[in-house]
Amino acid sequence: MQTILCLSVYGEMYQIDFQRVMYLQADDHYTHVYYASGTHFMVPFGLSKMEAAISEKFPEAASYLLRLGRKYIVNTRRVFHINVVKQVLQVADDHGTHHSLTLPKPVLRALIHTMSHEDITTGS
Repeated sequence: MQTILCLSVYGEMYQIDFQRVMYLQADDHYTHVYYASGTHFMVPFGLSKMEAAISEKFPEAASYLLRLGRKYIVNTRRVFHINVVKQVLQVADDHGTHHSLTLPKPVLRALIHTMSHEDITTGS
């Protein structure tokens, strides 16, 4: 199943492979893409446009690439720890390094609920 999004603007093209994405981070009208391999790049599209493209073109990826608050889209397959009290979400890359993202408590509580429900219903 191909999960590569091609984005073109002003004579440039960007390809984003959602299977490699660890998380996407908003930066005004840009989005930083962080791959689990350690690759990081910026695309000239806002996070809302990225979210819409994921939902429209790759609905299967939308099941694990979740918008969390105003700043992030996170690959829930990379999440290994959530601490609501400290307002921290940790994701793992391919090198054993963890990356901490700061998110509001209600967002983290909702994520825990969503991920727990997925585990219960899928039997994982």
